[in-house]
Amino acid sequence: MTENITVKRTPPANLNPKDEALFSGSMEVTFQRLNPVSLKNVWILEDTVFDPANLSFHSSRTHNAKLGPIQFAKRMVYCLPKTWRKISKAIWVTDEWSANYFHWMTDCLPRIWEGIEMAPNSPILLPQSFENLRYVTDSLNLAGLEVIFFANNENLKIAELTLTARTSPFPNFFEPLAKKTRERLSIQPAQTPWKKVYISRKLAPKRKAHNEEQVESYLKEKGFEIVYAEKLSLLEQIKLMSETSLLVCLHGAALTNMLFLPKTAKVLELRNVGDAITQCYFNLASALDLPYFYTLNSGDSKDTIMTDFTIDPEALSHALSEIETA
Repeated sequence: MTENITVKRTPPANLNPKDEALFSGSMEVTFQRLNPVSLKNVWILEDTVFDPANLSFHSSRTHNAKLGPIQFAKRMVYCLPKTWRKISKAIWVTDEWSANYFHWMTDCLPRIWEGIEMAPNSPILLPQSFENLRYVTDSLNLAGLEVIFFANNENLKIAELTLTARTSPFPNFFEPLAKKTRERLSIQPAQTPWKKVYISRKLAPKRKAHNEEQVESYLKEKGFEIVYAEKLSLLEQIKLMSETSLLVCLHGAALTNMLFLPKTAKVLELRNVGDAITQCYFNLASALDLPYFYTLNSGDSKDTIMTDFTIDPEALSHALSEIETA
């Protein structure tokens, strides 16, 4: 039921020897992954899968956080007044992180590819709240998949459930399934990819650049297209990525779109100086065999996820020169 995976990664294409410590912990990792299982006659109670025959929850596949007796008891109590709905077959692909662009694209979609390989004619089972996430419904429609949404006031009885698990622990990726997302959803461009794209975080609620106007002005002069991901549908983002030869972005969810880049494209991440922890986009680029470049920029704090930045224009200029000659 478990599989040991070892991943060896290529260093950043512009790695400065003095920065080796920032990436050394990610260059080779070994992790365990759970394989999908087929279950019969199970119940869906809120966000958990319960096997009444064995009086057990399958929380290792539905949650990242460990659930204990109190959490299980609460779910049983909360579900007592709910109505019951019967479903013949379905595939479970979510956990508590799934309603997020990065995790939907890099965790849930790989689980879907693995699930439908195991149960080709089964629909994907999702909480009704996911119906309001445009990137969820768009990606499922683009993949031509059937979905069953269930309401918060419903308990489900599933005759046949394919229960998938996270295909790798964060911030790692199971490379074959990451590449499967590119195969299933990317678009073949009509001509050789030519665009240089900078995805701005000007409209984002956090992790912005203090000198964004300066950076955008400079990149426009260098022939970059300035893009605000919030203004584009998923299909528009996929199409844009198919035409892109170089993607530049401050650390953030928009870098997830490297999934849809051509195999010949390059990625430049604007990182927080001193951060050796937040490696998800370096790891994703490696999983997709995309040359990864970086610059280090001053964050207002060490918390890369929450902080704002001052982008280093000199480092950016130097990195772009390195990319041009690579």
